[in-house]
Amino acid sequence: MTSTTLMLTRPRSSAQAFVDSLSQQAVAAVDIVIAPLMEIVVTNAVLDLTGVRSVIFTSANGVHHGPEGQGRIAFCVGAQTTDAAQKRGWIATQAGDTAGELIATLIAQQPKGPALHLGGEHTRGDIAQKLSQCGIETRHVAIYAQKLVSLDADGQQALNGPCIIPVFSPRTGQQLAQQAQGRLQNAHIVALSDAVAAPLLGQKVAQMQILPAPRSGYMRKAVEILCLDLTLP
Repeated sequence: MTSTTLMLTRPRSSAQAFVDSLSQQAVAAVDIVIAPLMEIVVTNAVLDLTGVRSVIFTSANGVHHGPEGQGRIAFCVGAQTTDAAQKRGWIATQAGDTAGELIATLIAQQPKGPALHLGGEHTRGDIAQKLSQCGIETRHVAIYAQKLVSLDADGQQALNGPCIIPVFSPRTGQQLAQQAQGRLQNAHIVALSDAVAAPLLGQKVAQMQILPAPRSGYMRKAVEILCLDLTLP
């Protein structure tokens, strides 16, 4: 029986963190290949938190490449980002699981500005603009860039057999479609949302599963189930 591969296309540190979050039973059932389609590059943006009442983090990358919290307030998207912010000294609150939920939460709460969104060059949701329009003065500072990279030899090899590919962002989905060049017929894809799945909908795949909500817990459970189901004798 051909072994099943779990292929992670996130930046290497994020991919390893996801693997570490899976059950030992799931990990033992598959071969693990980390083949990033994106890498994080620090922009060296100048940060001035003078007068800033709170910061917004929409990813753990923003937390890791941002300053220490030192007891300052942070509003975060997702449990993983919130946990990372708390570990770096921020008084962090999870304000939703998506950018849209965070915007709705902050508009309802109306925290005092100015706020600073510390994120990547490519962001979704127009957070700073929408919050500013609703009376919460907010600026976005790109403290890292998400650079697309080619699928490496291990990733290309993984496509030859049954593989599970969790996809977390629309840009990654688009890059996967381009790099695979029509070779996704063996891929069981788990997409974080409809927007993430959209670039892959024209591809012939073994299975496309779109999560009911863009939550890390849902992704983890879906991948664990696939790891076990696809390797049953």
